[in-house]
Amino acid sequence: MPLAMGLGFVMVILGLSTMMVAQSDRISAFNRKEAGASLAVAEGGMARTLAQLTAPNNAVLLNRNYDTINPQTGKTYLGPDGMFNSGDEDANAVDEWTGYDPSTTPCHQPKEWGSPNFVKTGAMGKTGSYTVRAYRFNPQEQKGTLFVEASKDGKTTGVLITIAVRPDLDDFPGLLLHDPNPSDSTDVGTLALRGRQILGSKGNVYYYPPGSTDPTLTANSSPGDGDRAAYLNAIFSSAASDGATGDTVSGTMFACLLAPTIPDGIRGPNIGTITDSQTLSGVKGYTPTLYQIEQIDLAGSDVLTVDTTNGPVVLDFVEGSAPKESIRLKDSAKILNVRTDGQPPRVGDLRMYLRGGEDTVLLYDQTCIQNAFIWSKWDEVQLLTSGPGCPGGQNTNIEGVVWVEGILSSKNAPNNRDIHFINEVGEPFDTVVTPNVTAGIAVPEDVSSLIDLLKYVDYPVRYRFGSVLHWQRVRL
Repeated sequence: MPLAMGLGFVMVILGLSTMMVAQSDRISAFNRKEAGASLAVAEGGMARTLAQLTAPNNAVLLNRNYDTINPQTGKTYLGPDGMFNSGDEDANAVDEWTGYDPSTTPCHQPKEWGSPNFVKTGAMGKTGSYTVRAYRFNPQEQKGTLFVEASKDGKTTGVLITIAVRPDLDDFPGLLLHDPNPSDSTDVGTLALRGRQILGSKGNVYYYPPGSTDPTLTANSSPGDGDRAAYLNAIFSSAASDGATGDTVSGTMFACLLAPTIPDGIRGPNIGTITDSQTLSGVKGYTPTLYQIEQIDLAGSDVLTVDTTNGPVVLDFVEGSAPKESIRLKDSAKILNVRTDGQPPRVGDLRMYLRGGEDTVLLYDQTCIQNAFIWSKWDEVQLLTSGPGCPGGQNTNIEGVVWVEGILSSKNAPNNRDIHFINEVGEPFDTVVTPNVTAGIAVPEDVSSLIDLLKYVDYPVRYRFGSVLHWQRVRL
């Protein structure tokens, strides 16, 4: 009898164990099924999100950041590096999407793309829903990281993908003339080329119509267009009045206002005024290396060499002890961006930010600024040169990208158009005559090193995403 009772007890235990294992398996299978269903919703939400971003009106968001707060950590989901829990997450949400609508700005209107109508959340099925929680754009690597969270029947999961993001830069603003003070009708951005050449397929000119000879022009004109002569005349580069010979601009001219709003950043050490040859170098591990400068004033054969082999350099001009031009080059003086590793210098690796009140760039004789981005918040570039000065044989005094209030050139002949600009010593600018000079500005073909600045200028760029570089399921 005891033996039979013992065997019966063992059988009961085995039966209960079998039932518990079976129940656990059913629960596990149910959980896996529900988790799989949640993952399917997340992937469906990701597909819908990407479909929205193919539309031009929403594609303008692809170079802007959106990163909400993760309730589990109290910080953003991704952070600038686009990775979970890497340590760069912030306690403040980042939202450059909500309320952003460039469709009303002058240069966007001809595109007729309309306002962004991106939807961040949606339902899938009877019990499923998804929400876009974060998107981070890396302009240097030209990729975006997108995180979509989904929930179904109480189970939550997410999908994180990294996609290649490429802008269409055919209409890139190689020369941009802005209006720093729209409330002052007497202070407008002006372009007076006077026959100076703008070279390169990216040598597109964006100018402010009220600062031209014909403010009624509000569209654009490419070489060979029937209205090309009117646009050339508007920027003071017509054959009859300005001494130009034929079409001087290689790119398209856009009669619309782009207004750069490049924010202040961290500033480096103040190295004062540069008056002789020297070399400034980027430092490995710093992106970029920062220098504060009061003035660059070079003459003779002096050269300021900026070595960007180890990394980019920003020259941040600050106001010195007395008002003066930020950059003045005479004779054959030069500012050159160079590399020593056999790679060509990139225009975005040498940036000159002129933020003060007296930020004129004066170029005389046969001088040169090469492989540089020049941005002046308040002032202009004056081309008073007598011929080309840049190494490499192009007919140029500047090789790079120029975003300033005005670009003014000396007259080709005393009887050319009189427009009464004022030069650096308060005299009428039109008294400067340099006969038969066409040396101007060449914009490089590769401007991809500047795409991080496009979010600050509302240039109507069409962003497109390509291949998926990384896919990751995220359990929450």
